[in-house]
Amino acid sequence: MKFKHLAFLLLLTVSSIASAQGTVAHVNMEEVINLMPQTSQAEAELNRLRQAYQRDFETSYREYQAKFVKYEDEESTLSPAENEKRKSDLELIERNLAQTQQNIEKQIAEKRKVLFDPIKQQARDLVTKVADNLGFLYVLDSSKDAGLVMAKGKDLMSEVKRALGM
Repeated sequence: MKFKHLAFLLLLTVSSIASAQGTVAHVNMEEVINLMPQTSQAEAELNRLRQAYQRDFETSYREYQAKFVKYEDEESTLSPAENEKRKSDLELIERNLAQTQQNIEKQIAEKRKVLFDPIKQQARDLVTKVADNLGFLYVLDSSKDAGLVMAKGKDLMSEVKRALGM
């Protein structure tokens, strides 16, 4: 009787392990997002925005440099009060340039989020659909730094590429 009970528990454990192996899959979500057709459009838009900001910033920086050179050239001919005023003006321009650079980085990060959040959601929806069609209950992200150490389960990348028409 004890042997039958032990055999039943062993059979139950083995069957649950076997069925669990078919419920977990993995996919590299970074790669899926990079494969999405909208990603290249979003990257192009970010690059255009970045270049526009960079051109504006460089124009402001060149103006600052011109003032700096002019002030440096005229420094010996001006009164100490005027030199102090010009030095103060230059420091203000430097602070404004630094603030502008921070604002540019913040605006680009916000635009990246606005552009890529819908793409990430579409990628998740696509992976979920593929996983549902194949009968998987869980899908782990196997992209770099996602926390997945080992991935021996089913890799869904080929099915995701097929769903994307690749």
